[in-house]
Amino acid sequence: MKKIKCPIVVFFLIVFLYSESYIYSQPSAIPKFSKKAKLLFPNSDFEYGNLYNWRAFGKAFLNQPTLGDNIFARESPKSALPQCSWWVGSYENYQGLPGQNPGDAQKNDAVGELVSRTFMIETPYIGFLISGGSKKTTAIRLIVNGEIVRETTGQNHPLMTREFWDVKEYLNQPAVISIIDKDKGMWGCINADDFRGYSVPDNMLLFPNSDFEMGNLNHWKAQGSAFERQPTLGDNPSVREYGKHSNHQGKYWIGTYELYQGKPGEKPGMVRKDVAFGTLRSEPFKIRGYAIRFLLGGGKGSGLEVRLYVDGKVVMTAKNAENKEDMKSVIWTVSKYKGKDAEIEIIDDSMDAWGHINVDDFRYVRLLDDI
Repeated sequence: MKKIKCPIVVFFLIVFLYSESYIYSQPSAIPKFSKKAKLLFPNSDFEYGNLYNWRAFGKAFLNQPTLGDNIFARESPKSALPQCSWWVGSYENYQGLPGQNPGDAQKNDAVGELVSRTFMIETPYIGFLISGGSKKTTAIRLIVNGEIVRETTGQNHPLMTREFWDVKEYLNQPAVISIIDKDKGMWGCINADDFRGYSVPDNMLLFPNSDFEMGNLNHWKAQGSAFERQPTLGDNPSVREYGKHSNHQGKYWIGTYELYQGKPGEKPGMVRKDVAFGTLRSEPFKIRGYAIRFLLGGGKGSGLEVRLYVDGKVVMTAKNAENKEDMKSVIWTVSKYKGKDAEIEIIDDSMDAWGHINVDDFRYVRLLDDI
């Protein structure tokens, strides 16, 4: 069966702000997207328009794959942004067949599993697109020797994001991909597309240290006292109180209530409380992705927010919706600012109760070359 060629889709993006305190003359270089990734096996991108090399169990994946951006047809401007023509979405029910209409859905009532044929892991990384529910009941799994060795969920958002698994330890071993939907509740769905092997994962950071994993504030400029002892190391809230978590990515994150960096004399769980305020501004960077995702938590009060500047103007803002330490994903669509210089600003201008902000892991969910 012939593979359907992928239509070319072009999007545009930007963001910029000037600050006289910067000494950066040029935005930091970031490696560009490489198109050397290869399919894991024939139809691992669903572009045959059927489930060849996949096996469906239950009802969630019986009417798959889905044709076109069905979410956009139903809920514009929301979008799944599939890689090409076909993708898997357990909420969807449109394959271009007679009697069907773009946007048709079977909703969250059906459950099931979609399992790939066995393939050999030949590259150190596996990349794919995913969106949908954030629970482990809606997930994509890598199974090696009968064991689940990698698992990724969605972010309660329809836009499919590019994720990568480091699988170097499983090179030259047989594996299968399992896509599960075992949830009938809200966001009880999973979307997936374009499984490929990568020699090197795409660099999705906005700029070096946009995820704070350098363990310092390199490529950021702090003003005021709130960010003096940042970033924070580890899940500091869980040390203070059982059941609370930061939900951070990697090792380091920004938490203006926190005072622990793993340095001599410091103890996990140390805090400064809500007595400091200030701003943290990123270096300028060029927008090269379709959308930006980051984690946000802390207080919901005034004076606590994250801003995106373009041409000296605020074009995006985000505030936490509740007083809660654990961070949740925020996604900004920035395609109309393609190629522009941009800056991120994190603001803590509050000394009230819950007058602190938690932030982490600024990265692109899709690169423009990836669309």
